[in-house]
Amino acid sequence: MTTTEGASLADGKAAAGIPGARRQGDAVAVSPARGRRRPRIASVVATLIMAILAAYFLLPLVWLLLAATKSTSDLFGSGAFTLAHFQLFQNIAELSTYNSGYFWSWYGNSVIYSGATALGSTLICALAGYALAKYRFRGQRIISTSIICSLVVPAAALAVPTFLLLTKVGLVNSYVGVILPGLPNAFGAYFLYTYIREAMPEELIDAGRVDGAGDWRIFFRIALPIIQPGVVTYLLISFIASWNNFFLPLLVLNDPSKFPLTLGLNNWLSLTSAASALGQPPYSQLVTGSLLSVLPMLVLFPLFRKQIAAGMATGSVK
Repeated sequence: MTTTEGASLADGKAAAGIPGARRQGDAVAVSPARGRRRPRIASVVATLIMAILAAYFLLPLVWLLLAATKSTSDLFGSGAFTLAHFQLFQNIAELSTYNSGYFWSWYGNSVIYSGATALGSTLICALAGYALAKYRFRGQRIISTSIICSLVVPAAALAVPTFLLLTKVGLVNSYVGVILPGLPNAFGAYFLYTYIREAMPEELIDAGRVDGAGDWRIFFRIALPIIQPGVVTYLLISFIASWNNFFLPLLVLNDPSKFPLTLGLNNWLSLTSAASALGQPPYSQLVTGSLLSVLPMLVLFPLFRKQIAAGMATGSVK
């Protein structure tokens, strides 16, 4: 039987009303519910995973916010996520006078260390990334490979050699001794190198040179406004890393008046084990200080949200 005869037979059966027969070319019906079921299940699973991750990251912050409003007795006598007598402002007042009022001195030190390190490191890494991305010179490949290889070296492995170098030049127990090691950063140089390579057109640099602009003027007047999202992204990353830095200040500093928040709060945490000798442990001061220490992060992220999103998206769309 030929194909044409088979098709005619099928059409004849369909015309005669034979059950199960269909005409040639008729589409096979697919249940709409079956087609929608899989995407709906995937969406529910994805939403559930995101909710679990959000709770994992937000619950400690919620606990910290509630705990900072409690007294020491309420901190241990009430539930973890329940409200007690609100005394946040009283805790802040006690925090300002506890241990000779060192807290706000530590807070100012953290601002100085983090701000100076972030600004200096961002400028150095932006210049290094721009030079590697837009200039051709002897040894460029070796430098790029060295930067990439240095990313696998843990920061803790460099802490002791850094301390020995600072001791040699007399920068131990000084502000410069904490700021200076954080200025050169391999991650920052590589991050901005890859960003500038994608975001900065070569034609603008050539146009600037035709107009008589020098290299410094091209960088600060032409390149820097274009690469601003990437620069702001790394600025925030560097600030947070320096704000949370603990090991280097622990090695370099021995004067309590020069401690950053991380080191000062850790000292207070050690006092909780010596309650019998020093009186009541500073639990409420410790929790309130911890809450105040995360405020800069909660302010900076929403403030630079657009620049961060733009910096991360560059190069993802052709």
